[in-house]
Amino acid sequence: MNKKIRNDKNMNSPVVGIDIGEEKSAVTYLSPEGEIRDNFEFDMNTDGYNEFASRIPRETRIAFEASGSAYVVDRTLREFGYNDITVAHPKELSWIVKSKKKNDKVDSLKLAKLHLVGMLPESHLLSEEDRIFRDLLIQRVKLSSEISSMKNSIIGYLKREGLYSSLPESNDSFSEKRREAMKNIKFNNQKDLVLKTMTDRLEFLERQRDPLDVEIKKIARDNEDVKLLMTIPGIDYYLASLLSSYIGDVKRFPNADKLASFFGVIPETRDSSTIRRRGHMSKEGAATARWALSIAVDTVTLRNKPLKEYYDSVKNRKGSGKYAHVSTMRKLIRMIYTMLKERREWKYQDVALTESKLSRLDDD
Repeated sequence: MNKKIRNDKNMNSPVVGIDIGEEKSAVTYLSPEGEIRDNFEFDMNTDGYNEFASRIPRETRIAFEASGSAYVVDRTLREFGYNDITVAHPKELSWIVKSKKKNDKVDSLKLAKLHLVGMLPESHLLSEEDRIFRDLLIQRVKLSSEISSMKNSIIGYLKREGLYSSLPESNDSFSEKRREAMKNIKFNNQKDLVLKTMTDRLEFLERQRDPLDVEIKKIARDNEDVKLLMTIPGIDYYLASLLSSYIGDVKRFPNADKLASFFGVIPETRDSSTIRRRGHMSKEGAATARWALSIAVDTVTLRNKPLKEYYDSVKNRKGSGKYAHVSTMRKLIRMIYTMLKERREWKYQDVALTESKLSRLDDD
């Protein structure tokens, strides 16, 4: 999330606050002096946007809150010729403006007034290209979760039937030999159908994963941030792509702590005049981004001695592995911030390993 920076060049322009609804949206139109020029609702369809365009000049500064419809509204208004659009961060906005009652007209007025004086906390909208990349990655994450769940179901079923221990020994629970052995299992009753349904479902999910990986690799090849993050041992193109997708342009974060806060790994604070309390991590931001960072910590600490020593020292000092893990997440994201901001490769990188990982980006 970026704070809105007041632009004095535009302060003499009128503003509009829009409270977006599913079927209708409320609009408050203010003059540069803060006087209400218009207050109306418009339908969320072509006729409604035409009405909006007939009543609101193109030079108007427009603001609305981030929501599921924000991308559609932003794109449609730009097609109508509105270029000065700000999307407000909903949580930051709720801290500034607290209201016990939901009122669309009042909310649109509050948005307009905050925008008028340059106090609107701004949310980051992805470009169409970046949004597609994010969607590919999210589907890949969900698919991996389904595959893992199905594998656990198969293992649990075979253990329940006393057959799991009879499978060939392997470090991979689903190696080719084990898969072949599973196919050869015969109960000679309806259990055969149960097992076949689960194994067929697993194969179906794995087939869906492959084209996603191909497309993600194609995009990762041309992404310099992804390739920079891949210099970290333990982070492959997939994990690097996830982290890069959520970070976006690192310059939108003024410092490393702001990036850590975006990932939700900064402790919550509750201060009074004499006491400062630090609680659990805030868990703000996208859960998937935080999950990716958590996985990165797990894989990187296995391969990086300084980071592992940091984790161990925090764990010994605090007596909590969970606390140490979150602290290490915070340390790693700060290191990533420096890498991206200063265009540095990982200081502990294994060059041969990095070259090997980058070469695999060309494998389809």
